[in-house]
Amino acid sequence: MIFDKIIKDLLNLNFFSEYKFRKRDSSFLLKTKGGKQFIEMDHWIDEATSSLVIYPIYGVRFDILSKWFEKFSMKNLQDQRDGPSIDFSGDMLSMQDKFYFNLNGEKYATDFNELQAKVQKCSEYVFSEYSSLDKLYNKTILPILNGEVSLPDVGADWIFIDLALCKIVNPSNFHKLKQIILSHVRKMYMHKEPNILDYYDNLEDILQYLEYTQL
Repeated sequence: MIFDKIIKDLLNLNFFSEYKFRKRDSSFLLKTKGGKQFIEMDHWIDEATSSLVIYPIYGVRFDILSKWFEKFSMKNLQDQRDGPSIDFSGDMLSMQDKFYFNLNGEKYATDFNELQAKVQKCSEYVFSEYSSLDKLYNKTILPILNGEVSLPDVGADWIFIDLALCKIVNPSNFHKLKQIILSHVRKMYMHKEPNILDYYDNLEDILQYLEYTQL
């Protein structure tokens, strides 16, 4: 299959030489001191164009932000430990997000060179800009505290990651961030966001555990 060839050719490049490829989620993984960097190569066949479509996701995980939450998580342990602290598609980085390969191999070299160059560029940006807890805090938590960004309307993991990050990097802002997030969570609950419904009844206990537990 052409996808297997693409992965094999990527692994032969210097940039990917230290990465391991995990087949179960089609991800390149590189362990870091406190977690991992990953490039997930989501992919599917577009029958209309007889093409393989590759949709890379670039993510960073800091274990300390999520390990404490394992006892509360509704996910299985593997999924909980696979989850990123933050991730991006190419589109979120104002870069190309989907790459198309003809199933017959036509223009393979051209398409491969475009893929590897842009995946490398996006990866280098994400893995540099989000390489520490301090950088992650400055880019994600400070804008929330300053009212510069809107909070997500879906999902729940971000709540616990953001609060853990604030507790570690700047605990003096923990209560302010908590109030901002809880106000938003109540709106999500009213709209019956399914992930919020999973945790809402235990939210007070979860946040109390986070606040008074050494991470």
